[in-house]
Amino acid sequence: MKPKIICHMMSSVDGRLFPERYTLPFDGKDLFDVVGRYFEVSYKLNGDAVIMGRSTLQKYFISGIFENKNYTAAINPITFIGDRSSEKNMIVIDSSGKTSYKDKNGVEDNIIAVLSEKVSDQYLSHLQKHGVSYVFAGEKGDDIAKAMEVLAAEFGLKNIILEGGGIINGIFLKAGLIDELSLMIYPGIDGLSGTPSIFEYIGNEGEKPAHGQSLEHISTELLPDGIVWIRYNFDKKLDK
Repeated sequence: MKPKIICHMMSSVDGRLFPERYTLPFDGKDLFDVVGRYFEVSYKLNGDAVIMGRSTLQKYFISGIFENKNYTAAINPITFIGDRSSEKNMIVIDSSGKTSYKDKNGVEDNIIAVLSEKVSDQYLSHLQKHGVSYVFAGEKGDDIAKAMEVLAAEFGLKNIILEGGGIINGIFLKAGLIDELSLMIYPGIDGLSGTPSIFEYIGNEGEKPAHGQSLEHISTELLPDGIVWIRYNFDKKLDK
């Protein structure tokens, strides 16, 4: 059994993800005061945990890099439950084990790393030392479905908020793991070709990572500052 996964994102009207690139609010408000409404809505979704990719974590929260010195793979990779003192959980998809948690930069959430079975014992010792829990997503770190099942069974997580970035969202999309899309559209534009969008699955030409998954509208709400909040269920009947 896996937890319910809600992909919660904010984008510009052209579907781009980097708020620092958005055009400014029309009324002269501070850009990040408006963008900050994202977190107000995220709180309303009542998640047991948020989940993000390593790049997003290191861009906005914890920037440290673990110095990998060509260590060999762990001999017996098993789930580890570390610090559980907070009511909030942050799950990080970091298959190669590149994030250092020596300085958590003020992050107080319980951190759970999702790793490949090829990470080193030295990295696992680093996580244990700093109270970071971890689970494994198969040998290559790409069995996300397996990791989600462990998070439900071992950590009791039932409702996870997927917060990107686009590549991680694309992986979950391709795996058919997303149950709901919560999309906040900021009233501004990026406009540059190639900047990341909500879903960025890296695959072969002709692949359709969303195949068999239709969106069923739940609700649309106009929020302050011209932000539109749209919610959709993922209808996967076409896969059957």
